[in-house]
Amino acid sequence: MRKIFLVLFIYLWSFSAIAQDADIEEHNREVVSNPCGSNGEQRDILTMFYQHEYKAIYKELNKEEIDIFLKRINQKDSDIVNVRVLFSPLHDSYAIISSYLFQNFLDGNLLVELYCVKRINGSLAIFIKGDMFEEFLGRAFLQLGTE
Repeated sequence: MRKIFLVLFIYLWSFSAIAQDADIEEHNREVVSNPCGSNGEQRDILTMFYQHEYKAIYKELNKEEIDIFLKRINQKDSDIVNVRVLFSPLHDSYAIISSYLFQNFLDGNLLVELYCVKRINGSLAIFIKGDMFEEFLGRAFLQLGTE
């Protein structure tokens, strides 16, 4: 009787181990379906998070301000084309989100257009203290985005 239980246990254990290996292998071959990467780091979703959680408002930098920002963070030759600055009355820092443009075409027609977050030093956003912000970008938050 013990031998039957032992054989049954070994059989079930080996079946479980094989199934688990198959799951891991299937997971490793998973196709990333989000153009912004496996974590789906889209600018608009991150912005909505800040708006919902921290009551944030945002301004987008104009071309001149983006150039200044990219020089400040040593990213002049990067693929960053959009920069959003978020202000929350709940925090004393401004959050700055950089993004690149992903576009996909089908038969010459634009099919998908997304702004994907560009991580800077591994972070989704750069945080600048309120009293340092104007010195960092050369303009106050309310002046951003204007020519």
